[in-house]
Amino acid sequence: MPGTIKTKIAQLREGKLTKSQRKLLDYFESVDYKQVIYMSITDLAAATDVAEATVLRFCRLLGFNGYQEFRLNLAQGVIDMGYKKEDGIGYVAEIADSYNLAMENCRKGLTSTLLKDACDMIFAARTVCCFGVGHSYLAALELHNRLMMMGILTYCEQDTHLQNVLISSRSEDDLMILFSISGSSKDTVEAAELARACGMKIIIVTCHEKSPLTRYADLIICTEPTEAVMEPGAMSGKIMQLFIADVLSTGIRLSDKSKFDNYVAKSRRATATKLI
Repeated sequence: MPGTIKTKIAQLREGKLTKSQRKLLDYFESVDYKQVIYMSITDLAAATDVAEATVLRFCRLLGFNGYQEFRLNLAQGVIDMGYKKEDGIGYVAEIADSYNLAMENCRKGLTSTLLKDACDMIFAARTVCCFGVGHSYLAALELHNRLMMMGILTYCEQDTHLQNVLISSRSEDDLMILFSISGSSKDTVEAAELARACGMKIIIVTCHEKSPLTRYADLIICTEPTEAVMEPGAMSGKIMQLFIADVLSTGIRLSDKSKFDNYVAKSRRATATKLI
C-alpha cells in the first residue's frame, strides 16, 4: 500500500489485536489496495466478515478519524503513484482518461427505465429540493437552476442548517435529490434521515449502492466508482455529477419539449436586460 498507510498496517502486527481486527489486517495485506478505495464501509465489513464498528475502530488504530479519511488518504497515495509513472506532461493524458472513464461509467448506469422513474418522481413532486455537501453542491445547484428555468419549483440550500429548516416543512408531496460521491458524508446522511422522517421521496446520486445514504433512497442513481473519482476533490467526480444533472434536466425537457422550451425562452427574456 502507498507510503505511510502500508507502514502503519505492518506495524499493527506487533501489537495486540482482536480476532476481527486480525481479519482486517490479513485482508489489507493480501488484497489489491486499489479495490479498497472503491468500497464503502459496508462493503469492506461484508468482505472481511466483521462489523462496521470494527472497521471504524481499525481505521482509528491507524491514526485516522474514520473510514472516509482512511480511504481518501489511500486514494491520494494511489493517484500520486500513478502520476510518478509519467514524465513531462504525461499527467495531462491521465487526467483526460480519468474524465472519459468517469463519463463512460455514468453512461452505463443510466438506463432508460431508471431515467423514466426519476423524471416521473420529479413531475409528481410539489417541490424538488436539490442538495449536496462540499463539492457535490455544484451538481445540486446546476440541477436546481436547470429545473427552475423550466418552471419547476425547486430549492437548493448550501448551508446545512438552512437545509434542515427547509426539509422540516416538507412532506410526502415533495422530492429530495441528494448528490454524494461517497454516500457517507455525515451532513448528507442526516439530511436524508430528516427527509425520510418528513415523508419526502428521495433520489440518491452516488458511487456506492451500499453506502449509508442509500438506505433512505426511493431511487438510486449509482455509477461505478473509479480511482480518479475517489481522489479527494477530484474534478472527474464533479464532472460525473454534473453529467447526471444534465441528463436528468434534459430528460425532463424532452418529455414535453414545446412546453419546457417555452419556459426556458421566458426565463431568458426575463434576464436579457441584465446582460451587458
